[in-house]
Amino acid sequence: MNIKPMPLRAVAEHLGADIEGNAEQEISGAASLDEAGAGDLSFLTNPRYAEQLAGTRAAAVVTDREQAAQGITLLRMDNPYLGFARALTLLLEKERPVPGVHKGAHVEPSAKLAEGATVMAGAYVGAQSVLGDNTVLYPGAVLMERVRIGAHCLLYPGAVVREDCVLGDRVILNPNVSIGGDGFGFAQHGAAHVKIPQIGNVVIGDDVEVGAGTCIDRAALGSTVVGNGSKIDNQVMIAHGCKIGENVIIVAQSGLAGSATIEQGATLGARAGVLGHLTVGAGALLYSRAHVTKSVPAGAVVSGNPARTHKEDLKQAALLGRMEKLLKRVDELEKQVAGLQGEE
Repeated sequence: MNIKPMPLRAVAEHLGADIEGNAEQEISGAASLDEAGAGDLSFLTNPRYAEQLAGTRAAAVVTDREQAAQGITLLRMDNPYLGFARALTLLLEKERPVPGVHKGAHVEPSAKLAEGATVMAGAYVGAQSVLGDNTVLYPGAVLMERVRIGAHCLLYPGAVVREDCVLGDRVILNPNVSIGGDGFGFAQHGAAHVKIPQIGNVVIGDDVEVGAGTCIDRAALGSTVVGNGSKIDNQVMIAHGCKIGENVIIVAQSGLAGSATIEQGATLGARAGVLGHLTVGAGALLYSRAHVTKSVPAGAVVSGNPARTHKEDLKQAALLGRMEKLLKRVDELEKQVAGLQGEE
């Protein structure tokens, strides 16, 4: 990634942060506290790493307003982690390819491309598909028929969007994402499984990012929906007919069965699973590996298999930890009873 050097003062003004130290220090890179060198910007949000502040070689550190000074230039603000993210966005030089249809790409004559759109070599745009302004299809990205893609989207190599699916603005599909694959729907006929045509689509809102290798299947009827601002990690499976609200987080290797609903602001930890037709309420938190077998109320915090309140799950884990001792004690008591019976 290319970083465009700039004085710390400019970074601070962009973030609305207060500078404690050398405002004219040039920032030319970014790194963690333990790996930072001269010219690098770093951050400190977790108190566990505060001891690294004294030994870091970073030019400046984004941190909170309470952090004690350690003889290093600080950018102080209320949300330093968010501030560091915005600083990186400011410092990174955007490397978008030249707009237009590049040699080796194929665009069907009936497709409509905005003037600022880019279709790189090896990409394909199907009949009657629409590509928005400043959207980029990297090599190997595929849009099938009647796909609609908004503005400022990035579709990385291997991303596939099947027929009739819709993406909003500023959507990012990382490598090998599948949007609109057939839902897993079959009718039983004796010993055979008869495919049910999946005639719906997938509708993805604005500012959604989908991680590498994730699959979002089309609905059998209607739409599979991902709401504005939701972020989906790598290797996630979202089955046909699911409804995902706005600003939802779904972490790697999680899976949603058909017609599951994840309401606004919910978070699914890594490898969480939700059975079909269930609802995870707004703002709920599913810990890693939580297996949801009944709907989760709004704001609930759950974990375990089957998922239960996190407090209950911790209690169950503690009881299981005592089980070996209990079984050993029961075995000893049984031997004592057998011995007493033998003396009668």
